Amino acid sequence: MLNVYKKTIRIDSSAAHPRLESPPQSKLSNLLSIPAMIAGAIIGTVVFSAFFALLLIPLTIIGIRGWWLLRKLKNAQADEQSLEAEYTVVSDTSKKSDSD
Repeated sequence: MLNVYKKTIRIDSSAAHPRLESPPQSKLSNLLSIPAMIAGAIIGTVVFSAFFALLLIPLTIIGIRGWWLLRKLKNAQADEQSLEAEYTVVSDTSKKSDSD
């Protein structure tokens, strides 16, 4: 069986709960809120830019250093044109004559 519950909440504007009412605001707080928000946005932008610059400087140094090392490795590989190693030549004819 399915039970359906219904609850109705009525809020009268004349006898509203005190926590639902907005606090009274003065004209001074209304006048100061807009410049405070603008100043907060400007300060936030400056702080974010400074943080980004402090992060960007070490990353740039690491990137340049990595590029420099890769360039040195590529130049070193291009300079080496010969390969030196010891080796022994084994032919199939010598194996056949030894086994006979």
